[in-house]
Amino acid sequence: MKTFKHLLTTALVAASTAVFAQTTVVISTDSVAKPRRTVERITSDFSIYVGFNNLGGSLPAGYDLRPIGSRFVALAWQKRIPLITNGSTKLRLVTGPEIAWNNFMFEGRNTLTEQNNQLIVEPANVDLRKSKLVTTQLNLPVILNLRFKSGLTLGAGAYVGMRLDSYTKVKPEGGSAVRTHGSFNLNPVRWGLTSELGYRGSAKLFFRYEPNSPFRAGEGPDASVWSVGLKL
Repeated sequence: MKTFKHLLTTALVAASTAVFAQTTVVISTDSVAKPRRTVERITSDFSIYVGFNNLGGSLPAGYDLRPIGSRFVALAWQKRIPLITNGSTKLRLVTGPEIAWNNFMFEGRNTLTEQNNQLIVEPANVDLRKSKLVTTQLNLPVILNLRFKSGLTLGAGAYVGMRLDSYTKVKPEGGSAVRTHGSFNLNPVRWGLTSELGYRGSAKLFFRYEPNSPFRAGEGPDASVWSVGLKL
């Protein structure tokens, strides 16, 4: 019996020692554990720009545009590349290809035609429901985006674009629309400045400005182009 009690006592002491040792190791591990660092990665997203555009500068007679009918639309596939992630202010580089459409809708009965390498605006013989010039571009914007602790985001940058297509569309009252594709003395390459303002995950305000004319020098009006709207 004494031998059995001696063995039982020894087993309990050994078990207690093992449990204490395990507990001590766990406490020691937790005490030296370091918090994991969050590493920001490159992310991708798809955005839609919707707004209005117009021509600026000293324009010849006939180039008056309808403010509501002259629209800007762009479909953008963008990469967000983190540059500065420490601290309360984050800095990212935003870039990626986009397809953009400028719709320049003329007032009244004015139509745009190309004759002898010159653009001519002349009135149609019938009442028109719409008359516009549409350009399609492949753009590559490069934007530096700041995000502040408050959630406010501010972006500024530039873009360059290559013309893919352009056409006029004329639709008489009660008649069918007629499209005419052509270059219309447009520059094959255009560039501009862009800015964006937003708050957290909500839609952003955007503004774009092209200081140079979209038309080739001496073959069209010397006009700037601006666009304003929402980035969704």
